[in-house]
Amino acid sequence: MPVTVAVAGFVVHSSPYGVWRNKELAISGFIAELKRRRVFRVIALYAIVGWIVIEVSSTVLPGLNLPEWAPTLVIVLVALGFPIAVVMAWAFDLGPGGVTRTGPDEAESPVAAGKVEIAEPSDQPVPESEPEPVAVRKSAPVDEHSIAVLPFVNMSGDTENEYFSDGIAEEILNLLVKLPQLKVASRTSSFVFKGKEVNIPTVASELDVATVLEGSVRQAGGRVRITAQLIDAVSDKHLWSETYDREFKDVFAIQDDIAQSIVDALKMTLTPKERRSIQFVATSDADAYDHYLRGRSFMYSMSQRDYEHAIRMYQQAIDLDEKYALAYAGMADAYSHLYRYADASAENLAKAEEASKRAVELDPDSAEAHASRGLSLFINERYEEAETEFKEAFRLNPKLWEAHYYSGLAKSSQGKFEQAIEHYRRAMEVNPADYAAPLFMAQCYASLNRKHDEMKVRLQALSALQKHLEMNPHDTRALYSCAQNLCCVGEFEKGYELAERALGQDQDEPVVLYNVACFYTHAGDVDKALELLERAVDKGWGDKAWLETDSDLDSLRQLPRFQAILDRIE
Repeated sequence: MPVTVAVAGFVVHSSPYGVWRNKELAISGFIAELKRRRVFRVIALYAIVGWIVIEVSSTVLPGLNLPEWAPTLVIVLVALGFPIAVVMAWAFDLGPGGVTRTGPDEAESPVAAGKVEIAEPSDQPVPESEPEPVAVRKSAPVDEHSIAVLPFVNMSGDTENEYFSDGIAEEILNLLVKLPQLKVASRTSSFVFKGKEVNIPTVASELDVATVLEGSVRQAGGRVRITAQLIDAVSDKHLWSETYDREFKDVFAIQDDIAQSIVDALKMTLTPKERRSIQFVATSDADAYDHYLRGRSFMYSMSQRDYEHAIRMYQQAIDLDEKYALAYAGMADAYSHLYRYADASAENLAKAEEASKRAVELDPDSAEAHASRGLSLFINERYEEAETEFKEAFRLNPKLWEAHYYSGLAKSSQGKFEQAIEHYRRAMEVNPADYAAPLFMAQCYASLNRKHDEMKVRLQALSALQKHLEMNPHDTRALYSCAQNLCCVGEFEKGYELAERALGQDQDEPVVLYNVACFYTHAGDVDKALELLERAVDKGWGDKAWLETDSDLDSLRQLPRFQAILDRIE
């Protein structure tokens, strides 16, 4: 009989594989609960005491002229007391306050308890009236020094200018995140609301912030018009607003002014170093900056075509300003991702290393440059040097998500899963809305055979994925990531639907082929998984170290066909 389970918004019927997986998870959860309630300790103590009682009675009772059956009675009584002791150990605990009833585990897996529900992804935004009030959803007061920067609205009348309005908002966000006393919602979190009609209190409630910055951008004829307004979430009133109508070359001054105005409106006191950090300009060439923003806009899709577009844009930015360190860092990231996910050529490897080295030389105080350098060294398997670069990035900017995330990937590739978990945890603290870091953390727990921890993290990832897919139902990466997670918690049928949707959208992308192969590995379809892995390598997948340590592929690792796939990667 099929079993119905609701997980993170998707309600589906599990397959026989899903039933088996749920049983496995239920057993591991039951064992963990036995440990928490100290039942195993009671069993051990009871066995020792019972054995002593039986041994003493068999020696002493015959000398007291008692009936011959007396020692047998003691053995029977000890045996009958065993289940009573186990039940009492389950129900009660002995602590400083005496004997108390043992309560349920607050961290109990919602899947095991059947409490988590997932709604079907929809193209429609969630109605404004549906979210719960802040008082219900948040247990702690919101920090008054907290802000979300929404993507600015493109008012230019040309959809191709989306990169510029998004880029302006992201640049302001990047300036604000350098201030340690200001909590800034991540780009992933705030950009979920791009193009959606939601009110400010709803946004603030979702992102757990006290203020929201929104604005619009119009670019035409060498001029730029930027309107920005800072809104208090509780009163829904403006704290500050301004309109800038200037020449395009003044865009840097506008961004600096907006950042400073936000600081003033929130009544924050900055040190001289912090004040300089939000006035820093990576380039003085507005056209180079424009090409840099274009390049960065291509970095979010994880497709070979877009990585190649990004590289061209970064190169044009560098042609205009040969000392533009961030453009070199962006180019290094594009080549690194291109190598890992699409085209594992020696040329891409070398260009990533060269561009990242140049970025650090030009700006040794740039956390982004050091993170990019660390990534390029990591994919070159120069792990110790990569770790040095990541540590420097942490020092320069503890809130830089990429540094923590890349460092986690490097540790995972080396099989250092405990260390990788810590880096993924820090990435999740910086960006709670991201689903990639919790997915890789769950893989680490799986490699360490820590099933209970794995399931808790997978549920966290499913929650983030559900929110993301509600807003972005055609995001290929989110589709295959959600498919893998659903399969791991026993929801094969729904996972299959999402995996096939992802494959149908980008069936020639190596990273998609690889991740859908991971899904079929969990689902037990070995032939399909190996076929997709072979296609991924044929299309350019070349991260051999990841293949060798990825826990998603553990069941394939000893197969000759899998070994042949590894041998095909240089």
